Amino acid sequence: MWGRDPVDWGQDYYQRVGVSFELPNHYLRLTGLENLQFFASLYEKQTEDPMELLHAVGLADAAYTRVGEYSKGMQMRLTFARSLINKPELLFLDEPTSGLDPVNARRVKEIVLDLKSKGRTIFLTTHDMSTADELCDRIAFVVDGSIVALDTPAELKIARSRRRVRVQYRVADGGLRTAEFGMDGLADDPEFHAVLRDHHVETIHSREASLDDVFVEVTGRQLA
Repeated sequence: MWGRDPVDWGQDYYQRVGVSFELPNHYLRLTGLENLQFFASLYEKQTEDPMELLHAVGLADAAYTRVGEYSKGMQMRLTFARSLINKPELLFLDEPTSGLDPVNARRVKEIVLDLKSKGRTIFLTTHDMSTADELCDRIAFVVDGSIVALDTPAELKIARSRRRVRVQYRVADGGLRTAEFGMDGLADDPEFHAVLRDHHVETIHSREASLDDVFVEVTGRQLA
């Protein structure tokens, strides 16, 4: 990493790395702002402004509240903010949206996407396949310590596509019906042509495998 074996890393390398853990670990008697100020003081280089980070993750109003009074979701956001305090070039995120409501999960995702657009290297570990699909350029599935599949989200899904077409159409009484057809031989499928000819088609699209489907197939396990 950066031209040097990780076993030889020193403090200068850790100045360039940020880590956000799934389980929050803060100084509970300090406020959110004091926590970030303390960790900022540990770095030799210029850091992000702690108050601006709190604002970015929606914690500005709780800046002067002791962290012991924070909810789990608030502590998760503080953990995420802390991982950014040193403007890391390499960022490790462990379940960064765990315990967050949709609004605050979106805040975190937008920050990650912004960092990615600026060329930061980000490693994300998660069981949330929708988050992985949205944020990651490449996804690795790990089973018992070994990578069993590695590719872009799109290629992973295409490789395991169900190769089926789903059609939603209206019948005579106005009811909505759904039919699926295999893509192989679709052009010669009389039932498919009958649906197109005899009914008002509302939607038609291919059935792509989801990352949930890929997870189950390559790991042999169900998502919790």
